[in-house]
Amino acid sequence: MTADSIPGSGGAAPAGGVQAPPPPDPAPAPAGPVLGFRELSERVIASASDRYPWLNRVLMGMLAVFTGTCVVAVVARLSPLPLIPIPLFLVGGYALWRARAVTERRALFNWVLLFGVATMVGFWLISVVGRWVG
Repeated sequence: MTADSIPGSGGAAPAGGVQAPPPPDPAPAPAGPVLGFRELSERVIASASDRYPWLNRVLMGMLAVFTGTCVVAVVARLSPLPLIPIPLFLVGGYALWRARAVTERRALFNWVLLFGVATMVGFWLISVVGRWVG
């Protein structure tokens, strides 16, 4: 017995039986503006800022710990090189301080971006100083 010998399994006209309904037409796409990476980032940052109002203070405390670690490293290593990232941590702290009072999404994104970039470059400088001194 082959697939062609089963009734309703082949040929041009269906031979009865239960058939599935035709697939529905695809739903039309919403006609709103297409959001890019920046708009998505602004929404995520604004949402985190609204949901977790204490996050700003926690990040500010972490920057204080990073700065204190750099100061302690000066004493431990007997070298002023670990002080190099401190200005960047201060810029990150200033950006967090300014981001605290901002209500507009675009400005909040800009201040948080400055905080992130300054902090990351500060950590990069810590690794470079660690290679120089170590």
